[in-house]
Amino acid sequence: MPSNTNRPDYPALYDSANNASLTSQKYYMLGMKWYIGLSITAAFLSIYIKESTFAGILATIMFFAIMFLTIFQAVKRYDRTWYNGRAVAESVKTRTWRFITRAEPYFNNENVNNVREEFCNDLKDILDQNRELGSFLSHESVTKDTITQSMLEIRKFSLTDRLNYYVSNRINEQRNWYHTKASYNRAMAKKWFIGLIVINSIIILLLLIEVGYDIYNLPTPALIVVGSSIVSWSQIKKYQDLATSYGLTAHEIGIIKDQSFKVQGEKELSDFVKDAENAFSREHTQWVARKDKP
Repeated sequence: MPSNTNRPDYPALYDSANNASLTSQKYYMLGMKWYIGLSITAAFLSIYIKESTFAGILATIMFFAIMFLTIFQAVKRYDRTWYNGRAVAESVKTRTWRFITRAEPYFNNENVNNVREEFCNDLKDILDQNRELGSFLSHESVTKDTITQSMLEIRKFSLTDRLNYYVSNRINEQRNWYHTKASYNRAMAKKWFIGLIVINSIIILLLLIEVGYDIYNLPTPALIVVGSSIVSWSQIKKYQDLATSYGLTAHEIGIIKDQSFKVQGEKELSDFVKDAENAFSREHTQWVARKDKP
């Protein structure tokens, strides 16, 4: 999710979970690209099996590679690590922002040690609920503090400074991120839709040629695979769903931001942060649900 140079220095668990999620996402998407690429290439080669033994052998090898890749992805489950890692990272992130702004459940500032203990216990609970992620967590940041120095320093800011810091580095950052991603996904949805229309038009043209001129050695089956691959890729990336959801979230964040003028005391700041973080968490929960849908 979004990052910013002015963000607080997050706990070690965030860094590890975030890295695990990004790495698993990269491997999962790479595997899907290879799967689609091999399927399309094998489909085109299969057209020339009768004319070329080499094409038949190469197509067979590719289908074996596709089968191996399918089994490998099913065993590794990079998609699950991607989602779980992101869930842990986002949970730690929202807890961090609640902590540094003194929002519930870290509202008490009279005994900071109790608040620090509660924060650490919350992170421990998050880790306990995601034990299967343990083998994927990087150990590079394991020596980093759970409660970093920057977190403690920001927590000491005045009410006004904490509010301004939160609006600038959390609200605005998230709003810009969702707006940018909504625009990107909308453009990609349009691009792949046009591509699908073009491929289907070519398929129709080739079918008419086959029927009208008795020509049957055309790459129609291979193009059908290309069209199916475009549909599969669009479903994997969920461009249209994300464009709609991210756009709505950006508007919701804008509405929440406009409520910042009401913050006059610690209780109002806590409620403001709570509403904003709940909105972020709600969108992430919906994102995971969309990814889990076939």
